[in-house]
Amino acid sequence: MNENERINNILNLLYKEESVTTERLEDMFEASPATIRRDLNKLYEKGLITRFRGGAMLARSPYGHEPTLQEREVDNLQKKRVIAIKAADLVKEGEVIALDVGSTTIEMAKALRGRNNITVFTASLDIAAIFQNTNVVVYLVGGVLRSKENCLGGPIARDVIRQYHFDKFFLGVAGVSEKSGLTDFGMDEVETKRAFIERSKEVITLCNSSKFGKVSFVTICKLFDIQHIITDEDIDPQMKTALTKKGIDLIIAGGFENPV
Repeated sequence: MNENERINNILNLLYKEESVTTERLEDMFEASPATIRRDLNKLYEKGLITRFRGGAMLARSPYGHEPTLQEREVDNLQKKRVIAIKAADLVKEGEVIALDVGSTTIEMAKALRGRNNITVFTASLDIAAIFQNTNVVVYLVGGVLRSKENCLGGPIARDVIRQYHFDKFFLGVAGVSEKSGLTDFGMDEVETKRAFIERSKEVITLCNSSKFGKVSFVTICKLFDIQHIITDEDIDPQMKTALTKKGIDLIIAGGFENPV
């Protein structure tokens, strides 16, 4: 296991349990005390953890705390549903699409349940379950089970994704900013998103207005790597203007598309 994988696994453990001892990490990763200290120091320098004698705990910082999927499902739910319905309207008969892991794409999957002749690729077990007993053809990418997000990930998932081509990828994010682009919390999840982006003709970001101006832990891609953003009517007018000037096709769910 390389350093990045080990650090990502430490973060995932802390998201679940909030604190851990260095002795436990040494046993889990069969690593020396010096190696674990270096890993924890890197996380501490980024503001992601707080150190205590013999261990570490998750820092409650704007970058480091990822809300659970259950928390996100109820946060801004009405806005997410409006965005999801607008996104579902963009899916055409016969298309092969990819749906990212996340609360807004879960709502989008619900909006697509009645459709025929579309194919969906996803790493989300929740999304796959939504399409049971429907006419939608679903492919789950393989990989390691990530219980916190109820999804699959890791190198196997990315290898599967890179064997296919997609008409559209509907991307979920934790933050969108002019300077940092699109960002999210987990390194492994971001690598899976990047694989979908690489293989898709169009990338459509689903982003409620609360996420604009926010920057999370890992950069997914720059703004010029996507073609469209679907958001709600509460987007800040200055951000709306800035994104439009950058050539982003900004779609306002429940309002006007492509504002100037």
